[in-house]
Amino acid sequence: MMKFGLIVVLLVSFISCTRNQRVVVDFNLVGTNEHRFVLSVDTTEYRVDVDDKGHGRIVLNELGYGVLKYGKDRIPLFFESGKSLSIFIYGNKVRQNVRFEGDGAAKNIYLNSRRFQEGSLDYALGERDFLNQLKDHITSQCEHLDSMSFDPEFTKMERERIKFTTYTVLENYPLYHAWSTGNKDFLPDTAYMDCIRALIREDEKLMTLKEYKEGMASLVSLISTYRIQEFDAYKRVMAQFDYVKKNLKNKVLIEYLIDRFAYNYLVGSGIDEHTEEIVAVYDYYVKDSALRKHFYDFYNRCARIVKGCPALDFTYTDQNGNIVRSLDFRGKYLLLNVWATWGAPCRIESVAWDKLVEKFKGKKIAFVSISCDKDRGTWERFLKEKHTCDIELHMGENRELMDFYLIRGIPRFILIDPEGNIVDSDFLRPTNPETETYLKQLF
Repeated sequence: MMKFGLIVVLLVSFISCTRNQRVVVDFNLVGTNEHRFVLSVDTTEYRVDVDDKGHGRIVLNELGYGVLKYGKDRIPLFFESGKSLSIFIYGNKVRQNVRFEGDGAAKNIYLNSRRFQEGSLDYALGERDFLNQLKDHITSQCEHLDSMSFDPEFTKMERERIKFTTYTVLENYPLYHAWSTGNKDFLPDTAYMDCIRALIREDEKLMTLKEYKEGMASLVSLISTYRIQEFDAYKRVMAQFDYVKKNLKNKVLIEYLIDRFAYNYLVGSGIDEHTEEIVAVYDYYVKDSALRKHFYDFYNRCARIVKGCPALDFTYTDQNGNIVRSLDFRGKYLLLNVWATWGAPCRIESVAWDKLVEKFKGKKIAFVSISCDKDRGTWERFLKEKHTCDIELHMGENRELMDFYLIRGIPRFILIDPEGNIVDSDFLRPTNPETETYLKQLF
């Protein structure tokens, strides 16, 4: 009987401990039209469903730091064992309108009350003064942290997070300093680079910290590429690989960095003549199934938009409401201009774009501009003020074209051949002198 009672006590204790490991998170949306958001904790992502009243609930088994992705906002969070958390979001600008309640509220209020603002940094400072500026920032943040009297374990980890969050800006310094001072040939001195090198620290225990991983990626990228002045993506990624292979020993960190640098190359350059070499390095070092799935899912999407692949068939409307299909242009080359009225680079390119349209009148090529403005009215008003001689379309809520061509920045130009196959999914910009030469060669 005593044995049975002991088993019951142990079982109840086990269940209680298991429950205490969980975190109940409530979401309450007030006065917002955005009901889609994602919660990331470590490497796990949760899509949160919200009902008609703006309420949603999720039970987490993962503890520690997390991020709420809500529209374009990223809200830092912290989840503690057995402590409930209620998050209230007011309107669509979350950063200024988020409130926390519950046992786990205090640390989340702290995380969202003193966020690091990179824009406050003075990049015109010399190397040593810039490093002292960052040191002062870290000291100030840590003093504020100590004043909160949180538990020692959280305080220790938060100190690391503060440091590596700050270190991510070091990669920007050479370029931003050159812009700020007008010294285009600027290179950091040896002392500065020695300081950067000393900050590179292999600590597998910190790999659960997103800020540590991102900070290490920035430091390694800077130390390995600062002498490469021209922007050559292939040279940069190979220099990053070379540094990681020769100087780091922790396999988990090496795997993360190789994956990150290879993935960033794909994002920037797509599949090109160097991709096979980069993938060979990737396959040798990266074995983690989650990392590989993420990388190869994106690789396969890139493979859909290389030269010779079928272009996406689309249907959009012009400013008069007429339906226009990509199939309407078969038998001609088709040059797409994906843009928006609010984009300054888009407006700069539009002048050269209009000149191309005039120069190639009568040729078997159609120039089609597709606006990704969310507000159709803004687009229509812009067109009324601007004399345009090309075909203007509006994609509205249909973002399929943006997704298919992996468009992350605008303007973006795409050239399609008369049979409807891709010639170049990231074509030259109109302001590039080679653009007109290339198009002339088509005829």
